[in-house]
Amino acid sequence: MKTNEPEGEKRTVIGKIIGTHGVRGKMLIAPITDYPERFLDMEELVLDLPGKPRRRLKVSDITPYEGKGLFFLTAEGIDDKDTADAYKGSIITVAQDERVELAEDEFWIDDIIGLAAEESGSGKILGVVEEVMETGSNDVYLIRTPEGELKPIPATDQAVNKVDLENKRLLVTIPEGLWD
Repeated sequence: MKTNEPEGEKRTVIGKIIGTHGVRGKMLIAPITDYPERFLDMEELVLDLPGKPRRRLKVSDITPYEGKGLFFLTAEGIDDKDTADAYKGSIITVAQDERVELAEDEFWIDDIIGLAAEESGSGKILGVVEEVMETGSNDVYLIRTPEGELKPIPATDQAVNKVDLENKRLLVTIPEGLWD
């Protein structure tokens, strides 16, 4: 079913429907969140699929796929493989006010993207955060410089001095030799 929400509303991605399981319309969700357990309490899902209107699914059941890091989804009105296949590739999103509350020193990736990167001390504008790479040990912010180059800044206490969401800037110290 379509939603009544505006298509341009800013939403946060928390998962993706990556396939189906069996012939009775069960789907597989790959969580894209640090809080996958949130799926267990969800009663409906909002889905975005490029080229299609935003859709809302009523959840009948969501259960973990043990050992796989995935979830099985059964939704109302989807009871065969062909219907379920139409949802493959859909992105699961939540509204900004439905996001999990973070600790004081944690930030959402979509809050970091678009911040102006400014060198601590000198105040020199280095560029704009264009992408956040998740590497396992620490994230890496990719900064698009005024010259058009994409340069990395590790998201560590030594390199990122302050995340200032109010003023839309990121104060950084470039590790020695990184941008040479």
